[in-house]
Amino acid sequence: MRQFKVKCVVKDPFVSTYRVVLESLDDSILVPLPVGPFEAEAIFNVLSAMQYPRPMTYDFLSNILKQLGDVEVERMLIDSFNDGIFTAKLELNHSGKLVVIDCRPSDGIALSLRMNYPIYIDDYVVQQKRCVSKNCLSEHEKVLLEQLLMDQELTYL
Repeated sequence: MRQFKVKCVVKDPFVSTYRVVLESLDDSILVPLPVGPFEAEAIFNVLSAMQYPRPMTYDFLSNILKQLGDVEVERMLIDSFNDGIFTAKLELNHSGKLVVIDCRPSDGIALSLRMNYPIYIDDYVVQQKRCVSKNCLSEHEKVLLEQLLMDQELTYL
């Protein structure tokens, strides 16, 4: 199991699909996850430090969990990839008891950015080649990839 962070949100301009790019903490692996437009926007808003006058859906959910007091989100685990679909689990500590809740990775990521809990991906998912290993790239290719991701990040919507 590896820990990841959110690198950016990118949009494929030709077919208008969105992906959240996760990067391993050791900076060696990128995992592009498909997400819907609303989830992409929710993630992008946090990455861009956008503020709204009223709480958006994930802010609302985050506020509920924080106000409950005896619930702490431990982590999100992306645990499988089957038939083109990633699945994830949110692990909560509720009064000392582990509670595991099925969730979409995009929802877990949007909430993670608001609540600051770690994101993990099971090694099996990483080994299924659903990722880009930076170790396989030349230094020039790494620079080009970083530039492409940063250009996409700045022109998201």
